[in-house]
Amino acid sequence: MTNASGSRRAGIALAGLFWAAAAPAQEVHKCTVNGAVSYQPTPCPQGDVVLPPPPTPSDQEVSQARVDQSRQRFQAATGRIARPMRVQPPPPPPPPPPPAVVSTTIIVLPGDAAPTVIVQQRRVAVAARPARSARPLTHCEQLDRDHDQALANREQARAATDLPTQAALVKNADTNVARIVQLATAGYCHLKH
Repeated sequence: MTNASGSRRAGIALAGLFWAAAAPAQEVHKCTVNGAVSYQPTPCPQGDVVLPPPPTPSDQEVSQARVDQSRQRFQAATGRIARPMRVQPPPPPPPPPPPAVVSTTIIVLPGDAAPTVIVQQRRVAVAARPARSARPLTHCEQLDRDHDQALANREQARAATDLPTQAALVKNADTNVARIVQLATAGYCHLKH
């Protein structure tokens, strides 16, 4: 009879453990009264220490537990040993897109009465960092970029009107464009524009 009552107590204890594990997480208060430590769900009269609830399992941990449970059921039903399987974690989310940056160009041109200020703003999307395997620009590609920038500078100089220094600015811009075209021709490079 003692084996039956011991088995019954063990069964009740196990049922209590399973029921406690299935219950939602609650705060547990650790109370010390007259040197005796007790744990209770209600706040202590004084000197309360609140223990955080246990962490909830991740989706991968839940999936792994289901796979392990299925394997154990198979082994129990067939009597054959099955290999443990590992659940692969989901791939990480893609990185967020890079923010756009506003590029501001300010040109101050001296004038007779007051200097003229030209402000040009352009929204530029920041390119993601190139991969390590990205190659550096070739000489021709760099000349092509410089040529595009020189053409944009020349258009800015031509856009300014009624300035006494406009002719000098346009002449300098034309000279810079011609110099880049000459370098491209000497290096057998083909410019896009």
